Amino acid sequence: MKDWNGKAAVITGGANGVGKALAKRLAREGARVLICDIERSVLDVAVNELCAAGGDVAGEQLDVSDRDAVFAMADSAFARFGTVDAVFNNAGVGGGGGMVPWAAPEQAYRWAMDVNYFGPLYGMQAFMPRMLEQPDGSIMAATSSGAGLVFPPMSFAYSASKAALIALWEMLAHTLHNMESKVHAALLFPGPHVVRTELMNSQRNVQDRYAHPDVQAGSGVNSIDSLQQMMKAMIGKEVDLTEPEDFADCVVDALARDVFWILPLESAARDALKLRIEEMLTQTGPTPPKMF
Repeated sequence: MKDWNGKAAVITGGANGVGKALAKRLAREGARVLICDIERSVLDVAVNELCAAGGDVAGEQLDVSDRDAVFAMADSAFARFGTVDAVFNNAGVGGGGGMVPWAAPEQAYRWAMDVNYFGPLYGMQAFMPRMLEQPDGSIMAATSSGAGLVFPPMSFAYSASKAALIALWEMLAHTLHNMESKVHAALLFPGPHVVRTELMNSQRNVQDRYAHPDVQAGSGVNSIDSLQQMMKAMIGKEVDLTEPEDFADCVVDALARDVFWILPLESAARDALKLRIEEMLTQTGPTPPKMF
């Protein structure tokens, strides 16, 4: 997608972080944007801010783990715009959990999977049939994480859900290619460094059905500040951060080139990814990645 002027985009998890930065960039490019978020108060603030800056932006409260709600949102998006040119299945949660994978509560895995995996799946199911019928090219995107590849996990549940999403979106890309479809699949990996977002504090919005003390406690690192404090204690320095706006620029530039893997990597991450593939081929490891 090289020209966003007049295009229509839907962004879940759009009230802050990467989602809001994408909405801001696309609106600046002339796109009409619908941002969806579970957090009503933050959503209203984001819509007002983006509209005040001159953007054509609307908001809709949405829990992406609710399949019926996602389908209803798709109906309202098509009713609003007529056609939808891009869907960014961006909403995500950290998952929380225990210190070892077998001790993490079931609620942590179900929460992470329902939001991080089933949320994008529902978005794909709700939008794809009508997007395939549109005459012009469009984009079906999702936000995964390096934690689904090799990076140190925020939580076991989070990493597992993001790994599952990677497999699903690769299959989507292969299917669209075989169909010679005008719909382009894209998979986003925020980076190249830790992105300054509220993901680490996502347990603030945990739904009642996933309630558990270990879920509500989060991953143990529940803000960028607490992450930096931990890093200083562990390695003697703070880690580099990426601003959401910088990653949003990376995404828009990559989509102009029809890139699937939107995966900006620093050297340590590249080395970790190469090591993983080598160990798979040589049947060794896995070696814990050294990321910092």
